Amino acid sequence: MDLSPKHQKEIEALIPKKDQKRFVNEAIEKALKLRRGEKKTNSNSSIEIFTDGGSRGNPGPSGGGFAIYKQGTLIQKGSEYFGHKTNNQAEYLALRLALREAYESYGKGQIHCFLDSKLVVEQMNGNFKVKSENVRPLFEDVKRIASQFKSLKFSYIPRAQNKMADKMANEAMDRKR
Repeated sequence: MDLSPKHQKEIEALIPKKDQKRFVNEAIEKALKLRRGEKKTNSNSSIEIFTDGGSRGNPGPSGGGFAIYKQGTLIQKGSEYFGHKTNNQAEYLALRLALREAYESYGKGQIHCFLDSKLVVEQMNGNFKVKSENVRPLFEDVKRIASQFKSLKFSYIPRAQNKMADKMANEAMDRKR
C-alpha cells in the first residue's frame, strides 16, 4: 500500500525517523483488520506498570516512582515525594500512585504490575498477611483501587529490571519538600 506524499510528510513531521516504518506497518495492519471485519483490540490491554518506593533512613524521607509501558513502549512516568515514611509504606504509596494514574489515563483494562518488593507482591497476591499496622490502610486502599481493573497481576522482579521506577523514586526522594 502506497502513501500519499501529504501523509508521508505528516508522518515525517510527527514521528522520529527510526519509528516511521513500524508506524506505517501497524497502521496498514489495523486498516486491513478493519477491512476484514476483525474486532478492534482493546486499547487498554497489556499495560505494564513498574513501581518502586523507598525511604532514606527507614523511616525517613521517602518517595516513589512509576513507569507505565504499552507493548514495550514507555507511555507515562511519574514520581512523588511522600514525606517521612518507611520503605514498605513508600512501596505501597508508589503502587497506589501508579494505579490511580493508570486508571485515570487508561481505564479498566488489563494491568500487570512489576515491583522489586517481594513483600508487597506477596501481600497483594494474598500469599503473605499484612501484619504492620502502618501498612494495613495503604494495603486496603491499593486493594480497593486494584478491584476496579478488569484484570490485575502482580509480579516480583529484581531491582536491576526496575531501573526507570527506581530512578523516578530517587528523584522524588531528592526533592525532599
